[in-house]
Amino acid sequence: MDTYYVRHTEKLDIDDSTREKLWKEQRIAIHFPQYRNGKSPNGKIPRGKPDNPSLSVEDYPRNARGAIHALTDLAANGGYVCAQYFRHTECLLGYVRPKSKIELIRGEWGSGWLGRRAILKSLRLRRVKLVNPADLAVIQVGRPQQGTIMRWRKAGKSIEEAVEGNYAKRSLDILWPEQQEIMCSEFLRLSEPDRLGLPRLAYLLLPPGRTMKDIDICGISESGRMILAQVTHKEFEQCSSKVEALQRYHDGRRNILILFCRCTCIGHANGITIVPLQQIYDTFTMVPKGKVWLNRSTQLHLQRGVLQTRRPCP
Repeated sequence: MDTYYVRHTEKLDIDDSTREKLWKEQRIAIHFPQYRNGKSPNGKIPRGKPDNPSLSVEDYPRNARGAIHALTDLAANGGYVCAQYFRHTECLLGYVRPKSKIELIRGEWGSGWLGRRAILKSLRLRRVKLVNPADLAVIQVGRPQQGTIMRWRKAGKSIEEAVEGNYAKRSLDILWPEQQEIMCSEFLRLSEPDRLGLPRLAYLLLPPGRTMKDIDICGISESGRMILAQVTHKEFEQCSSKVEALQRYHDGRRNILILFCRCTCIGHANGITIVPLQQIYDTFTMVPKGKVWLNRSTQLHLQRGVLQTRRPCP
């Protein structure tokens, strides 16, 4: 089943009472009152006209159709949800049954039209768990950056596992690209790189990831040389563009260039050290620090020790 990320931000524009109703009843909801012509129901349309109650995508302007489509898909096919709520630090994780009915929830508008009735399209969550985002890494590093309700492919099975309590076997394949980049940078800080003929990282100059277009890891080695590395889950034979990108940083002995990828053994090509990503994973996760990192990165660990589970409201 698909996973969705839902935001109930201040832009939902409903009053506090309606917000708390959603929270207490463990509901997700969207508030798109516009009609197909894009005008506000309180614009040129007569003031007496209510919020748009339709569940048909065609009845909304373009900027609302993605959210309507996502909600109706979730209702029809079911799925797992991570939802955030304005003024609440925690997120709700839950499950939506296939063929669920989208309910119209009546409430009040917020600052936009005080005293006006709001119509929200809503689904109730089941098997709900209350989680601090800091306790589940995927919420911090992998969630969609925009949108009211978005299909969340990058989450993989993380939210499903947290809701169901069934955790898959840990492996390299379940790590997101961002986590693979962090793993490689943290590995380079250990003593193990010496045994593999790799440089040891003294400190990073930039956060791992997308700060530079062609570089995932940018730091300084203990010898004072620059370390520039790319991390990919692809086979080496598929990495010609990445090799070309790294070669642009070749500068005699000043820079150390590394490509972490799928390959059988450590080698060298065009001034670049080619390193098996699987070997890094296997080595890193055998040392105590790596074991802790893997556990904390790939499943739900709780600062308070107990996962808070809420029973569905009657």
